[in-house]
Amino acid sequence: MYTVLAIDDDRTTLGILESQLNAIGYKVIIETSPVKGVELAKEFPPEVILLDLNMPQMTGFEVMQTLRKNKMTREVPIVIFTVNKDRETVINALKSGAFDYIVKPHDPNKLNIKLKAAIHYGINRKLQKQDEFIEISRKGEMVIITMKGGIRESELQDAAKTLFTGFFMKNLHGKICIFDIREMKDFSDDDISEFIRILSMFTGSKIKIVTGKHYGEIVSSADLDDGIELFLSYGDLDNALEQG
Repeated sequence: MYTVLAIDDDRTTLGILESQLNAIGYKVIIETSPVKGVELAKEFPPEVILLDLNMPQMTGFEVMQTLRKNKMTREVPIVIFTVNKDRETVINALKSGAFDYIVKPHDPNKLNIKLKAAIHYGINRKLQKQDEFIEISRKGEMVIITMKGGIRESELQDAAKTLFTGFFMKNLHGKICIFDIREMKDFSDDDISEFIRILSMFTGSKIKIVTGKHYGEIVSSADLDDGIELFLSYGDLDNALEQG
């Protein structure tokens, strides 16, 4: 289920949006205050933001400017939702970082199409802008997640929050997900617990881990799910994949 954060000072409009988007299957978070909306986006980054332009406290342009400066929200696509259909305003909104623009009153089907396009764009951007601490690549139907550095370092944690979204997890359901942790720093007991917590987010995926030097620490963990497979090297993994 994709999350839409709708920021608009008109409660009636937000009520209509919430009802329409819930019926389509979105999880909707509504906020009348642009200031609070910005804080919500930072704390719980949604897949897409639906944003009014004309609001007190902060305009939609100011909200976009603030979100683009923040590491957690700079890649979240924004669809402007406003009564203003002036061509110059539309162009300025797109230049300011909006992904798309829809005018009130709206057609729910057209809005859904724009939201879907924005969500897919946002996910692709995240995958293309690979963080040096977490790199994501694909090999056929398999997804390879390479992790570097310390598991509890803030940069890696930020990368995990940015990349491992509900949309990303949904696309991995039932697929082989390979974690390459050979370049990670030595694990302490707390580090292993944190790594297992991250793995628990991938429920429904077939997890295989290329461990390298971390094999001993990982295999000895009593908290590791039985379905997770461990390999010392990519050679071991490739052999296992060929055999079955």
